[in-house]
Amino acid sequence: MNRGTWSCENILASLFLARGGNSMTDAIRRSLGPVIRTVGNVAIEKTVPPPLQQVAKAAMNFAVSSFEQARPARAQVSLEVPPPPVTNASVQGNDRLEVGDKLQVESGIGVNLRERPLASSRDLGGFRNGERLEVIAPPQGSPEQAGFVYVRGPDGSTGWVSTSFTRELTEAEAAQAPVAVGTPSDENTAASAEYQDVYVDQFGAEGDVGGDGENANCGPSATLTALRNEGLEIPPIPDLVTTHGQDTTGAEVQAVRYWGNHENDSGDDGVGTNDQGEVVYALGENGSYTGTTDIEHAVTAAGGTFYRPAANPAAIADAIRDGSTVVISGSFYEYSTATDLTPEALRAPEGRVYVDDNGDFLPDETAPGEYTLATEKKKDTWTQGGGAIEHFVAVVGVTDEGNFIVCDPAHPSKAPIEVSPEKLDAFMRGNRSAIAIDGPTTEAS
Repeated sequence: MNRGTWSCENILASLFLARGGNSMTDAIRRSLGPVIRTVGNVAIEKTVPPPLQQVAKAAMNFAVSSFEQARPARAQVSLEVPPPPVTNASVQGNDRLEVGDKLQVESGIGVNLRERPLASSRDLGGFRNGERLEVIAPPQGSPEQAGFVYVRGPDGSTGWVSTSFTRELTEAEAAQAPVAVGTPSDENTAASAEYQDVYVDQFGAEGDVGGDGENANCGPSATLTALRNEGLEIPPIPDLVTTHGQDTTGAEVQAVRYWGNHENDSGDDGVGTNDQGEVVYALGENGSYTGTTDIEHAVTAAGGTFYRPAANPAAIADAIRDGSTVVISGSFYEYSTATDLTPEALRAPEGRVYVDDNGDFLPDETAPGEYTLATEKKKDTWTQGGGAIEHFVAVVGVTDEGNFIVCDPAHPSKAPIEVSPEKLDAFMRGNRSAIAIDGPTTEAS
């Protein structure tokens, strides 16, 4: 090793020893600094290759400065540590569906809510055109699968919807307040508005009495509409003890359920008893099916009369023109029809189709040898509200043009609608019944 190398090493060693010993005064350190720099620069120029001299001198100058200031001679080191991986948060409007994104239903007929990301999967209800949905994490896998996306609706319901019937909102659109439920649709007309005073919103009514406002009480709500339209009043529930919703529409709806079911099916009458033996609401029963006999019992309790016309538009129109209000049943869904593309194994009797949720082109068994028929949403009737499937509505009027005024207690507009005879007939298709309701019969004196 040559003398230059030894001189450089000795100089640096001396610096560290002097600092570590902490025996020099600040004045001595500052006076030695220029001398050490000069010697160090000479040593570097003699021993270090020219391309590296600038780096060596910088290191030496830093060491001398540390010596002069009596601080550790450690250069500041920039560690080449890679940054943490970037995780892209949900970016609204980037055409990639991620948890947190806001969507809007873009289909005149709305969109079905499915249990699984399959068109043949069990139907859980649906959302109407214009409603906003939020992408959330599914129980398993990514939120977008096989043309479906997992969402939560404005009513809290969750499931899969087809991406073909939804659109991701832009960032600006998502920042705006959604259109409120109850916004008028093309079905709300001046003629239908005349019946707003008798209209009953089944969801709001259940909320009146402390319920969750879910799909319930369509039969009692439609019946109460008919009673109001005929000038009838339903008696209150006897001996009821409650602090919720007295003198509200909800209390009247519960009374219709009670009087309709109590005599023959007390398990569905909407009341029970508490620990003290008092009569209280049993709102969990509100989802129980209402039958035509239950409606007749409620009409009788209100002092009205009824008869059963034929369940078709012509007979219903005649009943209304004679002064009756008609409660009808129908459905927003019907059995799927087989096509030329339907696999032979999925073809059911009467041209229907079996459910094939797992996509193996074989019918899914619900029990050995038992299969479920696939259903699909009707496209030729009025807008479905909430998760209504099999449903009761009240037909309260007929226009001069022959259209019907319908009070659908689940309609998104929360108002009466005007529909054509064809739409009324389409609603009843597959689940027809009709009860014409009148006020009390007056005997001739």
